[in-house]
Amino acid sequence: MAEVWVVDSNCFIHVGSMAPNGFLKDLKNILKNDDSAIYVTPGVHGEIKNVRFQRWKGQPNLLDEFREIMVTVAVDEAEVRALAQHIGEKASPQDVDLSLMILGSKLAHEGHKVTLVSDDYKMTTTGEKANLNFETCPPSTFLQRLADSGNSSQRTRMRSLSRRVRAAEMRYAISRAGQYDVQAKLTWMVDSLLSSKVALAEESEDVVVVDEAKLISGLIRSIRGEKVKKSIMNKLGSLPEICAPVAKLDEHLSSMLTDGSSEDLKQAYESSIELQSEILEVTGLGLAPLGEELAELAHRAMSGSLYRMESALGMLSKMSGNLKLSKLHLSRALSLATLIDDTGAEMRAMHQLGLLALAANNWNRAAMLFETADRQAQTGSANRLPHLMLAGIARHIEGNSELSEAHMISANAIVIEDKIEAIATLSAIGNSLLAIDCPGLAIEVLDEAMECAIETGTSDRMDMLAEMLLLANTAMTNKEQMQYEGLRQYIDKVNDIAEEASKDFESQISEIDQKAEELSKPLDETWKEWQPASKLIPHGSELTIVRIDEDDNGRVLLVSHHSEIGAVGLWLPEGGVEASPGSSIQIHESRIKVAPPTDELRDIHNIRGIVAVENPDSISFIAKTDEILEEEM
Repeated sequence: MAEVWVVDSNCFIHVGSMAPNGFLKDLKNILKNDDSAIYVTPGVHGEIKNVRFQRWKGQPNLLDEFREIMVTVAVDEAEVRALAQHIGEKASPQDVDLSLMILGSKLAHEGHKVTLVSDDYKMTTTGEKANLNFETCPPSTFLQRLADSGNSSQRTRMRSLSRRVRAAEMRYAISRAGQYDVQAKLTWMVDSLLSSKVALAEESEDVVVVDEAKLISGLIRSIRGEKVKKSIMNKLGSLPEICAPVAKLDEHLSSMLTDGSSEDLKQAYESSIELQSEILEVTGLGLAPLGEELAELAHRAMSGSLYRMESALGMLSKMSGNLKLSKLHLSRALSLATLIDDTGAEMRAMHQLGLLALAANNWNRAAMLFETADRQAQTGSANRLPHLMLAGIARHIEGNSELSEAHMISANAIVIEDKIEAIATLSAIGNSLLAIDCPGLAIEVLDEAMECAIETGTSDRMDMLAEMLLLANTAMTNKEQMQYEGLRQYIDKVNDIAEEASKDFESQISEIDQKAEELSKPLDETWKEWQPASKLIPHGSELTIVRIDEDDNGRVLLVSHHSEIGAVGLWLPEGGVEASPGSSIQIHESRIKVAPPTDELRDIHNIRGIVAVENPDSISFIAKTDEILEEEM
């Protein structure tokens, strides 16, 4: 069970006044070795924004130095008010303290061992009253416990700081003796220090957990066909045989990657659902007669394969344009991920759900999902940039400037550290946004990727990004331009570009805008008679779907982009399209007619013409199956 620290502003103030040079280096190493983290809420930022390290050269700002270490999580004001009402207004701590208590409770419910660090004894008493399921300790004990986890030199430095902070805490408590009874607080401070060593009873519990983990690991290896110790197999009994069919799920998913693309998403989805149903039925029959403990071991061992299948089904549904079904599968994937000892699985599921929330304009929900994914990324040392960028965008649109700025500062530090890697990440984010029909957001992110490409001189990436930006401009609508007003200035903060590179960037964007303008004019030629498709679309080339517009009668206008032609609409009066933005369209051996768009359609969809296909069955929708599965597969 991971241990985390929820830290209030008083602790940071103590550290700012007393911590020596090198403190942050010790802290980072200890937290990393303990697989631990420091959490705060946005209110803490406001309370410590002017605090400085008094003993450091130049007295740098504490918040600036701590940003990359602390994980900032927003807490809804309604939750703060509800907790204050539950505790009672007179006894209730201040709003920032209440937000920390709520955060501590949430982290505890996520399975973390949580310690709230504060010398405000009221947070201990009210936390116990509200049954918030975390322990508390003063800053001095927090530093002592960090010292216990450090090496010899780290212990010496941390313990020295702990003693100085403890003396300050005692002096302050005694100075308030005339205002309230300090005996209970002093007792709590001493008890928290004495409890800093792990109890023997907890160690014995850990032995049980380790033994269970070995059995689950052995069962997973058995499912994969790997060799497992005979002693483990004996303990597992019939479970390896019962769970063995689950391996077929991963075999099936791997086969979907053979060609890297699929022309029949419906068949891929249905065959996957049929296989999953069959395996759940077979394993369910085998587990039904067994006891609860063995069944639990089996479910945890099988959850990895089932998680990957639900994720794939979610992505297939998304590529088919069914976002509601996609959300259901990805929610199941997230639920299954909680049974796997893999925070990356939870992170990826939450990121995909966050994208669906963005598509639904549910900014707060999207931000919460991306922020939680970011916390998981920090735990596993994964790439934080995708989560930070999208969380920041969602918070900005929602109007939470304080938290959006915090996300952008963290994202900026990552981009500056490695701009080559940032190009790939920002490009992937742009692709994800195009796939959920958010070209307005995609353009702003891709602009930053282009800046990085120009600065690093990666011409191949510039060409690729220019094509993506042209496509995004094609997909952009006037409605989106109005909705995201002010976003460009916000996202510009993610990258610091030099003046000379800025001129090159403006020139590149100007060229893209000119080409987009040329490709927005009506087609030079339209015709009412059936003609070969190659008369408009070069033979062997593809159109990329940017939007699917379906009317009340089920008729579909596919808005698509071609690098040479620009945007055209494919009119499919029979409907029944199973595709999504980002999929490719190929027309095989069929004739077409081309008509100019109405003024209304041109204004709404930015298309140059409307194409009717003589034989709709000759149209293929091609999706990239390499996006269905995770990189680990």
